[in-house]
Amino acid sequence: MTPFYHCKKAELPDTKGGAPIRATVGNAPTGGLLLTLPRDVELPLRTPIEVTFYDPLLGVVRCRCSLFAPIPAGEMRSYRCEVLEQLSQTQRREDLKISLSAKVEVSYNGGHWPATIYNISASGVLLVSDLVAKSGEQLTFDFPKISPPISLVAEVLRVELRPARYGRVTYGYGCRFLNLTPQQESQLRSYIFQEERRLYHPD
Repeated sequence: MTPFYHCKKAELPDTKGGAPIRATVGNAPTGGLLLTLPRDVELPLRTPIEVTFYDPLLGVVRCRCSLFAPIPAGEMRSYRCEVLEQLSQTQRREDLKISLSAKVEVSYNGGHWPATIYNISASGVLLVSDLVAKSGEQLTFDFPKISPPISLVAEVLRVELRPARYGRVTYGYGCRFLNLTPQQESQLRSYIFQEERRLYHPD
């Protein structure tokens, strides 16, 4: 069964039909998974329930799980979690990609240039700017849609000439991210997954 050694975040459906319930993922002292969520959330025990794991290495993994042995701890409650079946997995090579328009400042060769993010996934980004860079060079910027913003390093894979705007020649830079920490990748995946669902699956 799929291991979640690096996973820290998960979501479960609200049994009352509300917004998904967010949970933190950990490892039980005796082995296996622990899901921790607010104590006021009541979940069925030993009954199959769908859990979506946001794993920084495996991607977004939907599983059918069984929860048991609840342990209250202050305002939170932890459940032992047994994965019964893996339902789907969005891996690195199948990363979700969303379109957006986010203004950023790109650092490149000691200078700073305004740029716009046109789309982003957990593995790469399309930046449009009037800066002139080449394939293989690196661009650095802070992604503002996550709080606090995270600093990302992107290697240019392809360069395309874009239609001139306001008399300026602009370029599109298709990039891949470099040196993402597990936390950064998990944050990106979580943001992208939430936005994709908000935009295309509002129900």
